[in-house]
Amino acid sequence: MLTPEDASHITRATEGLSAPLYEALDYGYIAAHGHYNDSGMTGNGYTKGRTDLVRDHTRRFIERRHADGLDLGGWEPIQTSSGRLHLRQGMMTVRVLHATPYEMVPAPGKNRARITYYENRTLDLFGVAGSNLIAVWLSPPEEGGEISVRIVRPIGEWKPGRAAKFDLYYELPRNTESFTGWEFIPDDEGFTLPFEFDEDVREEGEGSSA
Repeated sequence: MLTPEDASHITRATEGLSAPLYEALDYGYIAAHGHYNDSGMTGNGYTKGRTDLVRDHTRRFIERRHADGLDLGGWEPIQTSSGRLHLRQGMMTVRVLHATPYEMVPAPGKNRARITYYENRTLDLFGVAGSNLIAVWLSPPEEGGEISVRIVRPIGEWKPGRAAKFDLYYELPRNTESFTGWEFIPDDEGFTLPFEFDEDVREEGEGSSA
């Protein structure tokens, strides 16, 4: 059972990731969409490709920053063959995924490794320090705005289109001063920080997450 102290531990850990992750996503989004626009690749048929290229640029930005010894808030990228962006701080890990058109928090799907990650089995052994987290990024709305990121701690498997299983969910502020004075509000599903939640579906992609 997640406690307010556990939730505070996670927010402190992710606070340092806020600035570099947003910087990387902003860079990746501009670079990827600029490439597609300049190449005349527009329309719904290219949305998944755009999202995948954002992920690749973002991952490369993070890897380059880490290689140059620049600050990532204590986090470091995990080398994977999947092309996805994974980071680690001690035993705590975070996977950066893109929201799908149908789910703010992508379901784990049928991949056994991802299902295990979502189940967060190591919590019984290592406590909150061993949390597996998801950083779900949302593209800017069509009318303009910025990329936003939600931090989620999943606690089990669920099917696409069903209610997500998690015990912590909050929007990652761009300004780290926004972390000051947060209050954790418990409810039946866990802890959710007091941010307004936009229910509008405004995501790219075609049923898969980056």
